Order: sequence, then C-alpha cells, then structure tokens
Amino acid sequence: MHSSIKRVAHFILRLLKGIGIFIVTLAVIFMMIYLWAPVYKFSLHEPFRGDKLFNPYARMDSNSWRKANFHMHSRMAGGLTDGRLNTSQAIYKTYRRLGYDVFSISDYMRVNKYGEGLQTYVPAYEHGYGIWKNHQLCIGSKGVSYLDYPFGQTLNDKQHIIDVLKKKNEIVTIAHPQFRKGYSPNDFRYLRNYDLLEALNHYRFSLPQWDAALSSGYPAYIIASDDAHDVNKPGEVGRCVTFINSPSDKPEDIISNLKAGNAYGVSVGRYEKETIDSIAATAFNIPKVNTVTVRNDSLFVAVSTKADAFRFISQDGNLKSLVRNNTKAVYPISKTDPYIRTEILFAGTHLSDSITIYLNPVYRYSGDKPVKPAAPEINTVATLLYRLLAFCTLIFILINIFVLKNRSRRKER
Repeated sequence: MHSSIKRVAHFILRLLKGIGIFIVTLAVIFMMIYLWAPVYKFSLHEPFRGDKLFNPYARMDSNSWRKANFHMHSRMAGGLTDGRLNTSQAIYKTYRRLGYDVFSISDYMRVNKYGEGLQTYVPAYEHGYGIWKNHQLCIGSKGVSYLDYPFGQTLNDKQHIIDVLKKKNEIVTIAHPQFRKGYSPNDFRYLRNYDLLEALNHYRFSLPQWDAALSSGYPAYIIASDDAHDVNKPGEVGRCVTFINSPSDKPEDIISNLKAGNAYGVSVGRYEKETIDSIAATAFNIPKVNTVTVRNDSLFVAVSTKADAFRFISQDGNLKSLVRNNTKAVYPISKTDPYIRTEILFAGTHLSDSITIYLNPVYRYSGDKPVKPAAPEINTVATLLYRLLAFCTLIFILINIFVLKNRSRRKER
C-alpha cells in the first residue's frame, strides 16, 4: 500500500513538473512574440486646424448609394469559432434578400473565397486572436498576417499590428473598439495609420472612440457592420449598415470611396423576435442622404424622408446644434469647430422603425489639401533597451529554473 502511494505521488509530481515546463515554455514563446513589437514615439495630436473645410461628400451622387456590409462570419475550423451555424451559401442568400449590393464574409484569420468569381467580391477577414477583442477588420486583403499579441496589448502593440496589416490590406479598420474595452477612447488620441473605425457594430457602438480620434485631428471614417455570427437570428442581420457612394459596385470603386469617407453608417432598431421575412419587408425603407454640401462656411444636409432630428456634433463629442422635424438642416460652422459630424434620427412609431444615420465629419485643414497625420516613428534606442531588458529578464528566469531543478535533483539523491 505504501509503495502504491509513493508511485502515485511520484506520478503526480512528474505530471506537475511536465505541466510546469509546458507553461514556462509557452510563457517564453509568448514573451519572445511580444518582444517583436517596437517602441514608438507617440505624441498627443492637436485638433483639426485651418481656414478651409474638407467635405468627404463633395463628389457625392445621391443616386449612387450602395448598401454594404464587410463584417460577418461563417463556419470554420470544424465549428470551433463563433459562426459555426453560418454557411457561406446562407450568408449570401440572406444578404441578397435584404438588398445588399456589396458584402464580404470576414472569417477569423482567414480570407473566405466563397463568391470569388463574382464581380463584387472583396476579400476580407477579421484579424486577431486576442481575448480582449483587440481586433481589426481587413478589407481588400492580399493575404493574412498571423502576428498578434493575444494576452492584452499596449499602445505600442496596437500600433505595430496596424502597421503590419497595412502592408497587405487596402483598408485597415479598428473593429468594435468598445467590445471588452479592446480600445479605449484615449488610445485614439495616439493611434495612426488605420483607415476606418467601426463605430457601429450590432454588439457594441463605439462613438466615444470615434470622437476621440476626430478630436485628435485624425480623419477616421466610419464603417457600420452587423458582425453576424448566425444569419438565422433576425437580431443579427440588417442592424448596422454602411452606405457607400460609388459609381459602380466594382471592388476598386467601392474601396476607394469607402476609404475616402464618401460613405455613412446606419443603425437600424430591430426586435430580437423579428423574422427574416419582416426584416426583408422593411430593408428597402431606410432613408437616404440626398445632400451634404458646404457653402459659405455652413453645412447643408438633406435626406429623403422627414427626420425627427438632426444632431450636429463637434470636438469631444459635444452637441452644437439640434434641428427637429425636417428633411433638411443647416449648421453655420464656427471658427472654433475643428470638425462637425451629423447624426440624423428617425424615431418611428416602434422600436423596429427607429433609424439613425451617422455622417462622416466635415473638418478643417490648411494648405492645398488635407494631409493625414503620419504614423508614429519607431524609437530605435528605446526599442533596443526594451528588448535587451526583456531578454536579460528571460535569461534570469531560465537560469533560476535550471538552478532550482538541480537543487531538486540533489535532494532526491
């Protein structure tokens, strides 16, 4: 009996040691991965400035709005990921029925090839393994980048991932930044080199993050996404829509106008118990934007249906003006307004009728044309010191493990 207990105890001890070695090995691997991120020279940026106003809708054609969604998931990896109930065929059938002109399946770390032969096919995927949802939506993708920092990210890590993704994608979008607090509003006072911000996602809205980016003088344009993981759930489809002003639905036209801000986002109120049939019946009733012009330092906005309210919002998300019950509104842009973005509310009679349009900002600039703030530079000296310190710490840990292991062996003898 005593020998049996000793054998069991010895087995448990060996098992624990094996688990410990496995955990340490993983920790070393992930530490090495995190060392890949450089240290950047971040600076707090100033608001938009200048005596000129840039309007991303200056070339808008009110007859050329394209309904789009670039964020949804299909079954992959044997059903291990969220999206296991979606087939690519079901996704295409549902979104065609809801009147979408352009849409992409954005699987996790995989470009879905379904529909590749179609003229409207735009390759896309959602990047990121992170448990805190530090994810990015890649549009116009030329390939998957597998680098990520999954156990939380510093500002350096977030900027590095953006820079890596820009090399293989036409558009890099910060996905659902509010989800699990993956990106704080303060992050967007420093982050650069991305194109769009997913301010509307059916899981989370991220308007404070959007206003933080705009308030720091960075022209982050909006994208709205269902982020549907099950198209059989009416509460997940047709909730957040992007309308792109484009002369055609060809990928090059769609991508260029989306990237240029010639688009807007829409949130659509839905009852969770609605059916696909009821959603399809009202999917074509979303009001359209007819006019967004700037004349004599005033912003003119008009829509196809009488709105309950036009909200004009500026620096730090502050409401500057409210116009009620009209199809159009005017806002005289003050010299103290770095930017103005517009929200247009249609309350309806039921929750399922409520709709809000979110326009991209009109913002100040100087010179011949607006210049997008450059990405932060790498601090070479700080990066070398950071990696050296981390490497020395790693060596110190390994030496101590080796010493403790030898002491344990001596005691056993």
